[in-house]
Amino acid sequence: MPLIEIWIRAIALIAGLLLIRRACLARQLPPPPLRLPLVAVLVWALICSLPLPPLAPTYRPWYELSDDLLLACAAVKLLIWATLELPGGLRWWSPPPKLLIQLLTLGSWSLVTVLLVRESTRFDLVGLVTTSAVLTAVIGLAAQEALKDLFSGLELQLDGDFTIGDWLEVPGGLRGIVTSITWRSTTLRTMDGYLLVVPNSKLTADIQTNRSRYGSSGDRFTIGLDYAFPPTRAINLLKQVVEQHPAVLRDPAPRVRIKAFDESCINYELQTWQKKPGDRAMMDLRSELLEQIWYALRREGQTIPYPIRELTRRQGKVPADLAHPPSSEACRQALGSRGVFAELDAAQLAQLVSGSQLLHYGPGEAVVMEGSEGESMYHLLQGRVEVLKQVAEDQQVSVRELLPGDVFGEMTLFLDSPRSATVRALDECLLLRVGRPIVRELLQENPALLERIASLVSARKAELESLGQDQVLVQSNILLETMKNLFWR
Repeated sequence: MPLIEIWIRAIALIAGLLLIRRACLARQLPPPPLRLPLVAVLVWALICSLPLPPLAPTYRPWYELSDDLLLACAAVKLLIWATLELPGGLRWWSPPPKLLIQLLTLGSWSLVTVLLVRESTRFDLVGLVTTSAVLTAVIGLAAQEALKDLFSGLELQLDGDFTIGDWLEVPGGLRGIVTSITWRSTTLRTMDGYLLVVPNSKLTADIQTNRSRYGSSGDRFTIGLDYAFPPTRAINLLKQVVEQHPAVLRDPAPRVRIKAFDESCINYELQTWQKKPGDRAMMDLRSELLEQIWYALRREGQTIPYPIRELTRRQGKVPADLAHPPSSEACRQALGSRGVFAELDAAQLAQLVSGSQLLHYGPGEAVVMEGSEGESMYHLLQGRVEVLKQVAEDQQVSVRELLPGDVFGEMTLFLDSPRSATVRALDECLLLRVGRPIVRELLQENPALLERIASLVSARKAELESLGQDQVLVQSNILLETMKNLFWR
């Protein structure tokens, strides 16, 4: 064959293979093997181009066999890709396990090698192995454990009880995220970040627990609350904290149960599910929930009880910002600095502050939830919060960040409308909550305030909705009637 024709064929084969591979990657399909076919084509082109080296007749068949063997092995790889891997990527059937592909490749290569060696050199490899009883015994004994792991690995991949990314637990306290499954062993990544290599034969012989088989990982933990805290209120508070956390799944829904009556407390069991598997993700979520439960209990005037066997109560050190909250004067100044209460006098502001509450929220806690009912507004004294809007199921976007001095919730307080957004704490926050009962009391004592506040609420609503002047006037009258019915009924 002419030299130019040889290299034109080689370049055409390489170019065609690269184009097919690029097209597969663009469509997210399994790409064809590249390295072995490239080496085989280049070796074939070189052997056909270069003159045959001076070799003895005995070695010449082996020299020519190298080219044929490389081309045959490359053809086997491409054939397996075209008949198994590519249809699996096209969803014609389930993608075959990698171990099965490796075994088919190895077996096909062995068969091709035996056939080519016998045809080219008249040398029978199978007969050599089968006629040597000693060699057969040595190979069988040496490969006993390896074959056990090999068939165990093939069984694991064909059964599909777990796959890469699953959170697996086996007897003996071994647990971790599956990172790879080979012919010999399965590798797990533990919570501490090291790799745990488990022989496949051990996995098939022992009981396995797949903690993320159905797309979510569950966790249970217990917290003890005071006997003076009614169980119904305690369960509702714990449910509220758990359900507002973004990492806790809504399906399956989290559960809170009474577990037991202990010596000094009622034990409640919390059960949650999350998408991210693994011990580290589970412990991070548990830590965040326990932190937020502490803040929620504090707002309710509750604490984690000490054992009743203690003779004296230990006095813990309270952080300075919790031990010395802002004074009434500071709250009056903050409340009158902006918003709908900016025009109230000192006595009226003092009346509002006296009937309001100072609340602490921890990072990640939801102060209000979009769509929920309410009868209060909030004035941010310390920390930062973010305003979130629901754009799709299980998806929220941050639309604004509020800083100390900002207020939110006026429309819910004055118009009895549902919360228009979710407000979540970014830092440890201190808020002043102004409820409808104290506002009703103030307006009943000062009826003239109603029209002034209605005008301010209307202006605030117009600012949010970008209304024109005529629309503001009409809306102001409507809001006044609504507020009269709400506060003077």
